[in-house]
Amino acid sequence: MKKIDITTPYKGLSKFYFEKIIDTIITEGNLSKKKLKILDFGCGLKFLQKKLNRKIFNYDIDKNLTEIHRWEIYKYDIVVFNHVIMYMTKSEFIQIIKKIKKKNKKCIIIIGLGREKFLNKLLAYLTLRFDHLKNTKMNYENQIKIISSNFKIIKKKNIYLLTEIYFCKF
Repeated sequence: MKKIDITTPYKGLSKFYFEKIIDTIITEGNLSKKKLKILDFGCGLKFLQKKLNRKIFNYDIDKNLTEIHRWEIYKYDIVVFNHVIMYMTKSEFIQIIKKIKKKNKKCIIIIGLGREKFLNKLLAYLTLRFDHLKNTKMNYENQIKIISSNFKIIKKKNIYLLTEIYFCKF
């Protein structure tokens, strides 16, 4: 996989961990296919696009990071939610799911979830990321309930017992 050569807020173990997550999403989701239309919902600093080394649809609520303001008007083959749905309420995420499904019934949804277990908290503490759960609106258990009730899970990958990546379809 291509190394991310950007200034990131992640250093050391955090950078290694988040690169592993992105690499797994790309490999297991077959995202290297050039013709795929991919939406990175909650793109942040665009790690996914930089790893793929090609243009994708990047959306973020931060207006300085987003490249498309009306993500719901496009058709996608793949929609990625990587460590982002925890910042939404249940109703916000369900509304987003409905909008995606309306226009993209056959797309694949890839969701990366931090497990919020003891090991996650310990590593956050060791890497001095004391605010890693700041601004979260939905806990891990509720995220799993929404995924299970709205999608068919195709496969699931575990990253170092810290993150689960769900590959889903409608």
